[in-house]
Amino acid sequence: MLVLYGFPFLHTLSRPGPRRDRRPLRAVARQLRARAGLRPGRGIIGHPRLDAAFVRVGTLSPETRWIVGCLRSLEGRGAPAVPCGAFDWDGLLASAAAEGLGAALALACKASPPASMPLAVRERLHRHLVDGTAGQLIFSRELGRLLEAFEREGVPVIPLKGPALAETVYAHPALRPCTDLDLLIKRESLRQVDDLLRRLGYRRLADAHSFRFDLAYDRATLYEGTAGVHVDLHWGLLSDPRYSWNEREGLTVWDRAVPIRVAGQDALGLCPEDLLLYLAVHLAVHHGLAGLLWFWDLALVLDRWGGQIDWEALVTRASRWRVRSALYWALSELETLFGASAPAAAMARLEPRGPRAAAMGWLLRHRAPQQRRALEHLIALLLVDRGRDLLPTLRHALLPPPAWLGARYEGAGSSLVGHYLAHYRRLGQVVSRAKEGLRR
Repeated sequence: MLVLYGFPFLHTLSRPGPRRDRRPLRAVARQLRARAGLRPGRGIIGHPRLDAAFVRVGTLSPETRWIVGCLRSLEGRGAPAVPCGAFDWDGLLASAAAEGLGAALALACKASPPASMPLAVRERLHRHLVDGTAGQLIFSRELGRLLEAFEREGVPVIPLKGPALAETVYAHPALRPCTDLDLLIKRESLRQVDDLLRRLGYRRLADAHSFRFDLAYDRATLYEGTAGVHVDLHWGLLSDPRYSWNEREGLTVWDRAVPIRVAGQDALGLCPEDLLLYLAVHLAVHHGLAGLLWFWDLALVLDRWGGQIDWEALVTRASRWRVRSALYWALSELETLFGASAPAAAMARLEPRGPRAAAMGWLLRHRAPQQRRALEHLIALLLVDRGRDLLPTLRHALLPPPAWLGARYEGAGSSLVGHYLAHYRRLGQVVSRAKEGLRR
């Protein structure tokens, strides 16, 4: 029996004793992902009831306001408002599970839960906290093992998100869920790291495309360990072909990396400006500016390092990376949700203008999170800083080169015609999904 953060629960990790008393880590990791409603390697997903967080598009519901109030209370910002009589507790649970915020709500309500909160809701949130604590122990232990192995091999690595954020900006590590370990390496270390991970018992996972495609055209690939823990290996900060930015400038984060302590090991981390920039752009490009957890990450980074951030350098860096628009909209939405704001002068320099900026503003005002997820391809195009970068992106999407097609759709046979047909079927699915996102 362990007691963490005031909650007793049975230890779920493997330990000495009779075999029948131990649960394999693989089963625990999979169970945690299933309970959270998460897919391996891809973080938070859309949830059928996630838009219950909105009474009408563009207006936060009492449930969402209460969730945000609970999150802010964990930062010492005062107790959240007492839920009203018409509070939708089922909708709250659905949103908390989909957003990965159940553990945070449980801890926020631990001392004095609202009188109107049903016992079943309290028990469900408590279960999220138990699972979150167990998950943090699993992922932290595995990250420590990996960091030790990377250090032994002399391979530079930067842990991204997950336990790195949990242990540096969160009040309690269990509050920051993760479904995999995101590791940033240098491109030239990829073969060495692939060999190292396989010696440590990891295997390459079949993702949306092959390992050959990942090596040639993508910036990330996925592995699964014997304990069921997934490693999302990155050699670039972004891996979205729809979004045109200056990747070479993005790789300069290695020059500014700072020492951190995570999972019991010394490691490298992104400096505060790079961390804020990366999290904001990742939220905008990869998640369509939807997801309270991602916004909470940003709010906590600002709370922790806001007074130290060099905003002049950050804005200049965003310009060099060509991610000003993505950074602006992420910070703008952050202020709407959490009240955490960047300096007005910085926002004025970042603010995009023109038809695409107007369209982006309209989507944020008139489309709820689940709809934004369906529009992620369109949003990625609207966020591109330079209009002249759109044509090559669209040309590649409509008429990709044969070599790219062969790597991307190698499971569709060896015929070039078959590859093009598979590609256009996928484009049709993307368009259909976007139509659903635009539909009221």
